Amino acid sequence: RSRPVSQASATTTATLHDLKKLSGGVWMVQLKPLTSYSYCAGQFTELMVPGFTSLYYTIASSPSSPCVELHIQTGTDQADALIDHLKDTDSVELAPAGGDCRLEVLPEENGPLLLIASGTGFSQVKSIVEDLLAQHTRRTIHLYWSGHRLSQLYMLQKAENWADLHDNIHVSALISEHSHWDDKHQMLVHSILGDHSDLNQCQAICCGSPAMVYTVLDSLCSKGFRRDAMLSDVFMFAPREAQ
Repeated sequence: RSRPVSQASATTTATLHDLKKLSGGVWMVQLKPLTSYSYCAGQFTELMVPGFTSLYYTIASSPSSPCVELHIQTGTDQADALIDHLKDTDSVELAPAGGDCRLEVLPEENGPLLLIASGTGFSQVKSIVEDLLAQHTRRTIHLYWSGHRLSQLYMLQKAENWADLHDNIHVSALISEHSHWDDKHQMLVHSILGDHSDLNQCQAICCGSPAMVYTVLDSLCSKGFRRDAMLSDVFMFAPREAQ
């Protein structure tokens, strides 16, 4: 992902608290800032590591957590090298948090909140849900998490536990590996449309590839969703030309 250059001069040192391999080639990284590190649920940070560039990751922990949690998808040269580096390091520098995928950016409403993610986009969902639970929200939340294989839904049990413990949280796990849909993003859209007859009442936060985000946005808007009721980092780092 190409995101805006952060202000490296204001970094925060964080010690490596935990590094754990999850399913689907995803690693969970827990970093403990040595000084106060403020962020809002849904924001991202940049790791400032010598020899690496553009290490932008959405923060997966809630702002009340003592650690900053990141979910890193391996399988690329840079991601694999980063994990190897983290195995041998004691601390890293965190750039200030950024991004506008914060609920307060949307007008305060009581309609359903759709949290739509693919792959490690779940990190953003996790931060937002845990923050809302800490606030004892009663708002209806629908989580849609898609992956090619079940293993890519690397914290599905945690998401299902939310739904088991809170009757206002609903979770849909969508696996495209054996789907009859030619376009895997349409499977996601179909699931959302099946749950909501009045999309005009909904707000959404969407975390995935530009193709996924814009397919979902356009498809939902064609069924009555309000275009300005969705937040996504994609709108910032991969904007479309004005139509």
